[in-house]
Amino acid sequence: MKILLILLLLTSSIFAREVSMRYDVHVTMFGHVGYADFTLSENGDEYEANLLAKTIDIAAALLKKRVETFTSRGKIINGIYIPYIFIKTKNTTRENRVQTYYFDHESKEVRLVEEKTKIVNKTGFDTKSFQIVTREVEEKSKKEETLETFIGNDTLSAYLNSKYGCSDEEKNHTLLAIGANNDKNNISYRCLSGQNKEAALSNFSGGVQDIYNLHVEPLDKNDKIVDVLIAYDSDGFLKEGLLDEIFWIGKMMAIRVSHEISN
Repeated sequence: MKILLILLLLTSSIFAREVSMRYDVHVTMFGHVGYADFTLSENGDEYEANLLAKTIDIAAALLKKRVETFTSRGKIINGIYIPYIFIKTKNTTRENRVQTYYFDHESKEVRLVEEKTKIVNKTGFDTKSFQIVTREVEEKSKKEETLETFIGNDTLSAYLNSKYGCSDEEKNHTLLAIGANNDKNNISYRCLSGQNKEAALSNFSGGVQDIYNLHVEPLDKNDKIVDVLIAYDSDGFLKEGLLDEIFWIGKMMAIRVSHEISN
């Protein structure tokens, strides 16, 4: 039994992998506006991926010190990442929201549990001072529902599986992922090749292997359709991303500034 346990531990360590990356986000008008930390832990056929996105400086002031986190946990089956739970949080100075999605791939159902905490101002009469006073009150709410449509990927698992998208070059793929889609916008992507890829390469630094064009339809159909260029390196992870000319603030660029993969 002891020998069997040692063999299991050795086998587990052979297939373990840790990935850690940081991306700086820059906007033409404001400069460095935030960063995103991505980590991936793989142990045998199990994985956990985490993304933390945080604003800084003027962007933090404009967005009430907004911080978003995403966590995806599940199985790796034949090289494909299959999520079983996805947690999405958004924190500001006055509001916290946690959305937890539970995937049942056999029943083709996704259950959502959403919890909110919000600080609101309430006015009341203070009997001691005989004055009308305003105070901050914390309000909490919770709701559960089963989504009408089954979607088998979340934002992070879809990202991890996207490295297989270049098998059909230039062909449009519809992106369906919890945390990326809603009932008002559609997202598709294609892997660039030939002259299209050569033209896109000028937007990035060296060491790029694959480039995807991410096509995002706006929530308001009167707004401009958004296209994002995403550059991957040879290890299958995002190297740089470019969102060209959004509204009046200019271009948005995400650049990988640290990169570590260990077994």
